[in-house]
Amino acid sequence: MGQRTTSEFVLLSHAGTDLSVLHRTQFKLPPDFAKTLAIHLQAFTDADCMAHLFEQHLANAKIIVVRVLGRITEIPCFEQLKKHARHHDCHLIVVSGTGEPDPELALHSTVAPTLLHEVTRYFQAGGVGNMVQMLRFLSDHLLMTGFGYASPLPLPEHGIYHPELSDTATIEDWELLRNPEWPDVGIVFYRAHWVGENLHFVDVLIESLKRRKMNALPVFTSSLRTLNAVGKSAGLGFFEKNGTSRIHVLINTTSFAMGDVNTEGPTPSGWSVAVFEALDIPVVQAITSSMTREQWEQSTRGLNPLDTAMNIALPEFDGRIVGVPVSFRAKSVVGSSTDHAEYEPVTDRMERIAGITARLARLRHRPHSEKRIAFIFTNSNSKASQIGNAVGLDSPASLFAILHAMQMQGYLIENLPVSSNQLIHDLIDQGAYDEDYLTEEQLRNAVAKVPASQYAEWFAELPDELQKKMQSQWGAPPGMAYVHEEQLILAGLEYGNTFVALQPPRGYGMDQDAIYHTPDLPPTHHYYALYRWLRDHWAADAIVHIGKHGTLEWLPGKGVGLSENCFPDALLGDMPLFYPFILNDPGEGAQSKRRAHAVVIDHLTPPMTTADTYGPLAQLTQLVDEYYQVEMLDPSKLPLLQQQIWNLIKEANLDSDLAAMLHHDHDHEHGHEHDHDSPWDERLNEEGVPATLSQMEGIDVAHLIEDIDGYLCELGAAQIRDGLHILGQAPKDEALIQMVCALVRLPNLTVPGLPAGIAKAFSLSIDELLADKGKRLKRNSAQLQQRSEHPLVTHADTLDAINALGHRMVAQLSAHHFEPDAIEETIQNVLGNTDETSDIRRTLHFVCTVLVPNLHRTTEEITNLLHGLGGGYVPAGPSGAPTRGMAHVLPTGRNFYSVDPRALPSQA
Repeated sequence: MGQRTTSEFVLLSHAGTDLSVLHRTQFKLPPDFAKTLAIHLQAFTDADCMAHLFEQHLANAKIIVVRVLGRITEIPCFEQLKKHARHHDCHLIVVSGTGEPDPELALHSTVAPTLLHEVTRYFQAGGVGNMVQMLRFLSDHLLMTGFGYASPLPLPEHGIYHPELSDTATIEDWELLRNPEWPDVGIVFYRAHWVGENLHFVDVLIESLKRRKMNALPVFTSSLRTLNAVGKSAGLGFFEKNGTSRIHVLINTTSFAMGDVNTEGPTPSGWSVAVFEALDIPVVQAITSSMTREQWEQSTRGLNPLDTAMNIALPEFDGRIVGVPVSFRAKSVVGSSTDHAEYEPVTDRMERIAGITARLARLRHRPHSEKRIAFIFTNSNSKASQIGNAVGLDSPASLFAILHAMQMQGYLIENLPVSSNQLIHDLIDQGAYDEDYLTEEQLRNAVAKVPASQYAEWFAELPDELQKKMQSQWGAPPGMAYVHEEQLILAGLEYGNTFVALQPPRGYGMDQDAIYHTPDLPPTHHYYALYRWLRDHWAADAIVHIGKHGTLEWLPGKGVGLSENCFPDALLGDMPLFYPFILNDPGEGAQSKRRAHAVVIDHLTPPMTTADTYGPLAQLTQLVDEYYQVEMLDPSKLPLLQQQIWNLIKEANLDSDLAAMLHHDHDHEHGHEHDHDSPWDERLNEEGVPATLSQMEGIDVAHLIEDIDGYLCELGAAQIRDGLHILGQAPKDEALIQMVCALVRLPNLTVPGLPAGIAKAFSLSIDELLADKGKRLKRNSAQLQQRSEHPLVTHADTLDAINALGHRMVAQLSAHHFEPDAIEETIQNVLGNTDETSDIRRTLHFVCTVLVPNLHRTTEEITNLLHGLGGGYVPAGPSGAPTRGMAHVLPTGRNFYSVDPRALPSQA
């Protein structure tokens, strides 16, 4: 061995992994090896900081290695570093963090090119072992020691890690370790953690799963996007066996989407969805945050915009179930000898992920005949007339269809009523929450009751912070609401192994509509009792919320990345939640996904009987979807979006009507009544936006647009919905024709709108016709007049004639079962010999080959729900309003994702 030297090795790097790896070498180097030091290049901020580092940490350095990500000119004070190295006879080695040779960096180095090449090889090989050998190599070559060294040993890009197995473990080794009686759970984490031995958070997760009698198969990967020889994800290949999945649930801790995300427009479901469909297992996103734990705990929003985008919004494109943060970055003081990054696990959040995973695995293993599923109807205002009043969905009929489908699959469902109407009547007769009708007999005969003593035990298990908030608002448990003879009464009916419940009111003694989304109002004791009773007494295996507007996802707590002190997390616990949700409201749907680990099953909007909502309203709806995303991902853009929304409101000449709308009682497409008492403050801020609008959150803006939409409905200027959608029921006959006409009234990506194509065929401009509907026609089309039943005097008359021809074409195609071969005959029969019909052909071909087949797949709304209840993967898909130029979001039955955060906002 060489003599002990007082010389120091200093590593300066942009990569936290390098710092972690160097830190761990101190335990594997010879005892007489020189002291090592790691400093993050972010510490180099100015000349004063550099002088301090020189004096305190670099004075005795003999070898300085700089690993650069980017250009060397981006490192402040680098010239001073070079001067220091030259004046102190210090070896300076500068290499690229990408591993590519860089002549510019080589010029700054003071060692031979061959040595630079070897150092780069060690870094590229990665890991603590290679770092140790690199240090020994440099010591022997530059300091003339005799420690000896080994050549770089390349490490695998993907592999198995388990604390009870060797570093070279194979899948066969893991098979010998696993307990064959337990479910198998995959864990995916970044290779960088394995290389840097930053594995404490993985070990804690493995132990959490083990306590729940689950086998963990942890796999590290450089990227889930890296493909193997057969074109599949190399990292996910460890979870396959004979073409099927060897695991039952997958916990993923990597960031971003696995599939491609289109930054220029809408993103269809891609190859990543197909990969997960082949594995056919739930995928739970466990978040490894770049924040510190203290930052997260103190934040009301929870995760910062970067974490939200990387670890939540983008992974949703793969259909992952959004979990909770399981670890945070714990960083030491910059410039210390242990300047490295670790991931600090949060025990109770690890337990939450393990608990969700265990319940999802149970769904896969438990026979349908033994499975117990609870269904919850929305009933936010507690009125009997509003039970199950979900947005755009016939909730009773949908539940009835679900229950019958479950019977066909072997679920134990008994004593169903003869119809969905009878089911609702039975619920009300048994006892709902409408105090105008609730009787002593109903309270006495309630199916679900929670003794006050039992509830007191459950309440005591809540975190202290939540107990204090509930008691402050609602008094000591069990409270005053729906308590009868020392028991909390829960409304619901049992049908074999299913329970149909009403979601309790958010509060009492106040306006129910006003408190629907109140962010700081804790749930009542009665509200908490329902979810706890379903979990611990009735022993539900999963809960299904039937349609938007539930209230669980709006309870107080962090906006995203929930803690144990957030009410949605505390009330739902580990329970799997499935949520049929209307396709055209991704903003609100995202709340249930991100705050209640819900699997959304999106459903079709109701059938349309007219199609007259063009222009500003369609754009306003799009901006609302963007508003939700910007609010979470880039709040600095909110003023610009608010300004755009206000400009569109003025463009539609609706600004003078806003006060009337906000004080206007109506019951329109969003399925529940609003009684707005908030005053509209029309004073403009610096951006020219009314004060009230500038202070709105995403949910408030969404409801403002809904109010505008409803107001226009009543004025006859918007689409009129023909009844409500029934889950899994595809439109047919005239409803199908009307729906198709509504879906092609606007352009869909590159596919022209049908009215525009017909107008073009008669040498007319749809934009001119729409610009002023009451205006008289300057030039009448004789050909169009011949095909119209009424005189064409105004633009409105002409638009009616165009829409009527569109309806006739779709009806004729329907009579031919939407066969593409019938397109030419249809155009000829309806329009005759017109000159320009290429746009019409494109639209009708889209109708026959894409649109109608996707509408026929509406049945997947129920099949995918039942597949999820069976422990399978529910495929992801895009969201939006299909009747407003977004028919590409079909088919439904998908776990929808929102707009791409990297393309937000599309207009701002």
